Amino acid sequence: MNKNIPIYILSLLLVMLFSCTTTRHAYLTEPLFLQPGRINITHYGEEAGSSSSGGARVLAEQVNYTADPREEQGEVANPDAATRLDTSKVYAIQQVTVVSKARFAPLREGRVILDFVIRVPKEFLSDKYQICLTPELLHNDSLVKLEEVVLRGKDFIATQEQDYKRFEDYMATIVDPSGYDTVFVNRQAIDRELDRRRKSELNSYYNTWTKQQEYIQWKNRQQQAYDERNIRQRMKLKESLDKHYDKYQADLSRALIMHMDTTELGRKYRNQRRKMIKEAPAQYQITLGTVPPKYREFYLGNVTPETLNPLMPEQEDSIRLAQQHRMQERIELNEMKGSRAGETFERMVPYPYKPDAKYSSTIVSEHNFSYRYTQEYPVTRDLKSLKLTLKGYIAATDRSRYNLNRSDTLAFLISSMDELADGSLISNTNFTPEQRSEYTHALQLMKNREYQRALSILSGYKDYNTALALACVGQNSRALNMLVPLEKTANVYYLLAILSARLANEPQAIECLKEACRLDEEKVLRIERDSEVSKLVRKYDLKL
Repeated sequence: MNKNIPIYILSLLLVMLFSCTTTRHAYLTEPLFLQPGRINITHYGEEAGSSSSGGARVLAEQVNYTADPREEQGEVANPDAATRLDTSKVYAIQQVTVVSKARFAPLREGRVILDFVIRVPKEFLSDKYQICLTPELLHNDSLVKLEEVVLRGKDFIATQEQDYKRFEDYMATIVDPSGYDTVFVNRQAIDRELDRRRKSELNSYYNTWTKQQEYIQWKNRQQQAYDERNIRQRMKLKESLDKHYDKYQADLSRALIMHMDTTELGRKYRNQRRKMIKEAPAQYQITLGTVPPKYREFYLGNVTPETLNPLMPEQEDSIRLAQQHRMQERIELNEMKGSRAGETFERMVPYPYKPDAKYSSTIVSEHNFSYRYTQEYPVTRDLKSLKLTLKGYIAATDRSRYNLNRSDTLAFLISSMDELADGSLISNTNFTPEQRSEYTHALQLMKNREYQRALSILSGYKDYNTALALACVGQNSRALNMLVPLEKTANVYYLLAILSARLANEPQAIECLKEACRLDEEKVLRIERDSEVSKLVRKYDLKL
């Protein structure tokens, strides 16, 4: 019998363990933790999962200025009609791949466009999910969160609507202060409350008045005792000062008889007198520390019989009294509910709408999701590269949550027009030492992307670098006209190609680009860094 007891206990534990494991509630996000794939980002134009998808992409700095007044009308190419994605709307995904059709307005000086694709495998999509994806931009020591991409399943949308409805019902129970007189007044109890308050106020008044009279009597007795002590102390000090003075007069007479200098004697007497006065006991007086605790409210408040009056409520004060006392608990509860509206909203609506999202869509769980994300970003003086990663989370209708780890990091290398500057022109034999120093400083300003300042120096030289500075500030026609008479080097042809493309002369831009690459094969490697010519290469499938 005893040998079977351990087996029975073991069997019972196994049954309990099996029961617990089979009845545990399964959360909707649990399958996500077991998925081998993951949500990721790639450079636009690269296949997901390719070896280059996590590498670096060169971004060309974009400059676009108001046309120079001296340029002829129609010389500058009109940019494509620019439209922005309306982020206030919700778009349903109808295809396997959805590419954003958002385009940006003409860019201002010193801005680049980040262009990448967010890819979500269908295993992460469900009607019961909301997916919030936040691209994060890293440069130097800064972390910049870009606008979110939000995907919502139809069941999750219904849950959100229910959450908002519950919160609206909750807010409807909160009474506006203007309705307090109607909702929170117990009319039948007002008279009883007034009578109770009258009696209470009257009792309180006489209790306070009695204590105030006791305080006056104590204060008079105490002050009389202090006055007597102070008089004795003053008499004692006067007696000591008189004796000290008599001694001083005797010493002074002896000194005068002996024709001695009495200056030191007088100084010593005065110092001793001041010390005696300073060390004399302080005068006794009534202070907060000497007042008994039960009387301190009268001392601090300077309460007198004239200022002490009973606060007797009257009939016309009934509503006010009811608000302040009879119904105050309900009023405070109502105000507490109002003050906690934000906290309650967070509790009732754990996943609120995201009207400021860059893109919001309804999930179609049968297909993978892909979104082309474009974002313009300002280029500062020291910004040479940008890194981009993706964070986010998936929430389910049962309130469970799956947090995404950061995706692979994309790198963007920033290229700007100053890289096209020709440093060899500094060695111009016609330069004076002052001109060479000034010219060198201008090239450094261009390197720092301070194009306008550089142009103010280079405008007097009228060479290739001057034309480049003009191009950097958008004075395209002037730059092109300055290049025409110059010796046609690879640099000159390449800049002519950029300027011709800006001025909508594509045939000329293509010919100049081909000539630049013929003279300098390294220009082929440069093309991807300059959007004007790289667009031509892709548009006409140029073989360079």
